[in-house]
Parts: sequence; C-alpha cells; structure tokens
Amino acid sequence: MLPTEAAKLAKIQHEVIILGQIVLSTNQKILTALKECNPCMLDDISKLKKQERYEKIDEIDDNIIKFFALYTPEAKDLRELVAFLKVTNEFDRIANSCNSFIRDFPQALSGEIDKNFILEYAIPLQKTSVAALTSALTLIELDDKDRVQEEFKNVVIEESKNDELYQIIEKSLLKKINNNLALSQDYQDIMQALRRLEKIADRALSIASLMHYAKVGGVIAKT
Repeated sequence: MLPTEAAKLAKIQHEVIILGQIVLSTNQKILTALKECNPCMLDDISKLKKQERYEKIDEIDDNIIKFFALYTPEAKDLRELVAFLKVTNEFDRIANSCNSFIRDFPQALSGEIDKNFILEYAIPLQKTSVAALTSALTLIELDDKDRVQEEFKNVVIEESKNDELYQIIEKSLLKKINNNLALSQDYQDIMQALRRLEKIADRALSIASLMHYAKVGGVIAKT
C-alpha cells in the first residue's frame, strides 16, 4: 500500500475509534452512576446528539466511499473498510440505547419499587456491557491475530454473562410483579430500561465479529 493510501486508511480507523470512545465513555459514566446508587447522576451525562452523531458517521462513510473510488485496497484492507461501514451503525445503535436508558431509567426508578434490589442487578449487567464494548473497541486497532482472537473471546464471554444476567433479572422482576401487582407497571418499565443495557453487549459482539473477520478472515471461532 502506498503511503498516501495508508495515511487515509489510518485516518478512517482513527475516526471510527474516536466515535467508539465517545460511546464507551457514555457507558462508563452510566456504570459510575449506578455504582454511586444515584440514578439522578444520569441526568448529567452528556449525550452525543443524534445530529452530531449522524454527521460524524456520514463523514466516516464518505471517506470510505472516496477511498473505494480512488484506490484498490487489498483483501484485508477491503474487509476492514467494509467492516467500518457497519461498525459505525452499531455504535449509533449503542448510543441510542444509552440515550434511551438515561432518559427512562431514573423516572422508572423514582417510584416505590425496591431501588437497592434493582441496582444490585443493574450494576453487574452494565459491567459486562462495558467490558464487552472495551474489548470490541480494542479490536479495531489490533493487527496481531493472536490478540485479535483473545479480545474476541473476551467479548463473547462478557456478552454471554450479560445474557445470563438479564435472564435472571427478568425472572426476578416477574416475581416482583406477581407479588405486587400495584407496582407491575413500574417493574415493567425497569425491565424495559435494563433491556437497553443488555442490547449494548449484543452490539459489542456484532462489532467484535465484524472486526475479527476484517483482521483474520475465514470462519469465526467463538470457543
């Protein structure tokens, strides 16, 4: 690859990483708010506004399309560029999940429901989401195949933990609903809000799968 091509590809990768770091930072702030047992802190988390986010994604996508028009990337670079087009969409969906959680969770938790009970489950759920997203973001800048496989497995493990935790939360909240029908809507709202956090880990796995294929190619081994 010519120096000019390498520089443009590196710039695209850098912009994707910046977008991912913003999304990761929001999730880390959500985790801190939950650990502090103060959902009101969520109100102070700065959100990446939709319009600003779309502009960043459009800029990245335009640069990728221009790269295709001007150069003929090799197989590995081609896989990375195609992956980046899809990864930006996954980051956008994670940001939407975060914004929905920030909007809905404090209100859902403000009633007479057992806040400590909810936070006891919400904290480990978000921990797995942050861990999965951190490893997925690391994959974007890795080239060593062994490290790529290692980080990918980390994402798979954290996403699996996340799924198991959410299943436990669902069962626990359904029991709460059955025991106190007066608060059934409140617990349903909490369940819906926590579902947003569960989706974040799913998106992290999608990002990891895309980057694993981009870096390594071939069949993805999850075990």
